[in-house]
Amino acid sequence: MSVKGFWKKYKLFIVYNLFGFTATVLETVLYWLFYRKAAIGNVPATLASWIITVIYAFFTNKLFVYRSIDWKPSHVVGEFSSFFGFRAATGLYNILHMWVTVDICHLWPVTMKVISALIVGLMNYFAGKSVVFKRGMEMEESQSQDPEIDNAGEEK
Repeated sequence: MSVKGFWKKYKLFIVYNLFGFTATVLETVLYWLFYRKAAIGNVPATLASWIITVIYAFFTNKLFVYRSIDWKPSHVVGEFSSFFGFRAATGLYNILHMWVTVDICHLWPVTMKVISALIVGLMNYFAGKSVVFKRGMEMEESQSQDPEIDNAGEEK
């Protein structure tokens, strides 16, 4: 497989992980600031850092990862509602994970935040790809077909 074919085949996953990494860093730093520096409790610090990160993640996912190009207000509201719905589910997992590992088991808060973020990141990737931004991705793909590369990512 050529470099161009490899990029075509794995671009979505690579770009998602790049922005996912930045979201994980953002959420971890915010959690640390809220929990350690502002002395906010574990669960409220987790929730506050999660809310800010979800807003950041929606726009980076829409613009750079899934390249959803439909900006009609009704569509954006639908995407955000779907995005937030899935993120709320994984956010509950995140809060439960942090409550159990930090408040009950007394494990290392920042380490537990990173572990939780990795698990949540995988769940969010599959939800975003298969449901949230699917329509916008299909629109972008239909407008940018590269005639030099077939559907399998191979050069013609």
